[in-house]
Order: sequence, then structure tokens, then C-alpha cells
Amino acid sequence: MGGSLPFWDDDGNAYLGRSRHRAGPIIVHKMSPDGRQLLDDGVTVYEGPVAEGTKWLKRHGWYYLIIPEGGVGHGWQTVLRSRSIYGPYERKIVLEQGSTKINGPHQGALVNTPDGQWWFYHFQSTTPNGRVLHLQPVRWVDDWPLMGVDYDGNGIGEPVAVWTTPFPNTKPFLPATSDDFEGSELGLQWQWCHNPVDSHWSLAEYPGSLTLHTLSADSLKACRNMLTQKVMGYESQATLLLRAHQTEGLRAGLAFTGKQFRGIGLSEDGIYTEEGGHYTLVKRCKANQIWLRVTIDNHTNRHRFSYSLDGHQFIDLSDFFPMCEGYWKGIRVGLYAYHTKGSSQTVHFDHFQYDILR
Repeated sequence: MGGSLPFWDDDGNAYLGRSRHRAGPIIVHKMSPDGRQLLDDGVTVYEGPVAEGTKWLKRHGWYYLIIPEGGVGHGWQTVLRSRSIYGPYERKIVLEQGSTKINGPHQGALVNTPDGQWWFYHFQSTTPNGRVLHLQPVRWVDDWPLMGVDYDGNGIGEPVAVWTTPFPNTKPFLPATSDDFEGSELGLQWQWCHNPVDSHWSLAEYPGSLTLHTLSADSLKACRNMLTQKVMGYESQATLLLRAHQTEGLRAGLAFTGKQFRGIGLSEDGIYTEEGGHYTLVKRCKANQIWLRVTIDNHTNRHRFSYSLDGHQFIDLSDFFPMCEGYWKGIRVGLYAYHTKGSSQTVHFDHFQYDILR
């Protein structure tokens, strides 16, 4: 529906604000208080360019609809307000790219803190990082939420590059990225690319290792035993240690995904790379233990695989390659195991090291 959000008013009445697929009009529905069903066909309260992602707020007797407009890459943030939930609504653009390099600053949420501060979370669409999160300070002027700083003086806020943290006395949150697989549960940084098959992965079967039992697939994109995590920063490096026997049909290694599905790994013949289902043997060898690496440069969108047989001397593959974000997310890095023929095989991942370089 192009983004929708429920709202329960002070009198207990419930509503749903939404747009349509590919966006445009904003429609308000009366909803049952338990949120289980809509009670009418909806009233169109606003029409705008790619208006979507409705967020509700009620403050000082005003109903606010906080919506992005103009499209993901080139849009802006609009706020509508009215004394009645069905309008008519006044309109004000409160955040735009303006003189900054932060394109499409919209599609987020207006939030407040216990000490009375207001902030706006939003994303910026980039290549190949995907949607990068930003946080803007918000101040209220004449009952309008004004976001960022109006650098060019046109009355519309623009994204800030640096600002004071909402909670200056707290330690910064540093997301977990590396993993020795020593716990009883997977770290929160990991996400399955398909519904996991619980009988085919384990952290307990070989303590200190993530064990995957391969499932049949014809390509990396179709591999069901694949775990990935978000790429962090603009320059980074991921290194993976895996152990496996080079049995028939084996495909296991380091994944690098976005619109494309790329991998470097171990097969029955040796070390290979894969892109778009195309298999390329890099080094014919017998090795039950290898280290695999991808070096990521999102400034230039040039990335490169490398491998090592001893964990110290890495051999770079000759070609750099670009990546493109896709499937509603930016590029991701991770690990995988599948087989193209034969029976299920066992692969151990002993260590995943992720380093943010810049």
C-alpha cells in the first residue's frame, strides 16, 4: 500500500493512513479499535508527487501527517497538519537536500526523548551502500517541526553533517560485526537470506564453529544456507576462515551480495569465484582449510576478492568489480554453503573478521 500506519486518537477512535502502490494520494480510513479491520473505503485527504510512508502525530490539538514525497533518490520531507483528522490539511516542506550532498532526505520517523528533545530519523539512498541512516535535530516553530539547519535561507531545513548526540553521556553504540561463533546463538548482525533449515546448521555440533550442512542449489543466489550482514562504513574488509573436504559438487565460501550475487569459495577442484551463476576456477588445489577475503571500497565502488592458504599471505585476484544495491537493501557480506550434485556435505566456519577501515 505504499506505507501505512495506524493511529489511535484520544477519544479511542482508530484510523489508518496509507497511500497506494507507487504512491500519490494519502487516504485515511476509520479502523476498528482492535486494529483488525477497516470500517470504510477511506477518504483521500492529500495528493502529492509520490506521497507515501504516512506517519501520524497529534500535538497541541494538531493532527500531523509526516510523509516523504518526490521519490527515494531525489525527494524531500513534507509535513501536513490540520485541526481535523480528515482535513483540510496545510502543507509545509521541512527537509530537502538543498546545498548538501545528502540526496532524498526523507522516509523516516519523528521521535522525541524523555527530556523533551525532538529528532528525525531518515535515510539517504546511495550506491552501493543502499539506504544509509541519518539523524536530524528538530525544533518546533509556530507548531511546525523544522528539521536540520536552513543553510541556504529558503525556510526549509537541510541535513546536518555533524551534530550533538541526543544522549551525550552515553557510550556510542558499536554494532557487532566479527564473529568467532563461540556462543549458543547467532549474533544479531547475521540474517538468513532464505528461511533457515534448522536441521542443516548448528553452533553446538562443533563448538567454536558455525557448521553448515549443504543443501542442493544450482547457484549462489538460490543457496538456502547463506548468512549475510550489512556492510558498514565506506571502506572495509571481511575475512573468513572455513574448513571443508573437497567433495563432489561442493560450493562454500564468502558471499558478497546486492543486485548481484558474488562469491569466492572452495569447490571440489579448488578455489573458485562465482557471479550470476557463472563458475570460474581461480586456483586448482587441494586444501581443507582456506581464508577468503573481500576488500570493499564504496567511495569508488571498486571491490576485490583475495584468498590465502596459510592465513598470512593473501593473493589478490586481478580484477576489481563494481556492485549495485538491490532487493530493498544495500550490499551485504557473509558466508554460504551448498552443493550442485552429490549428497549433503559439512562445512565449518571458524572465524569471520570484519574490519571498518574508514
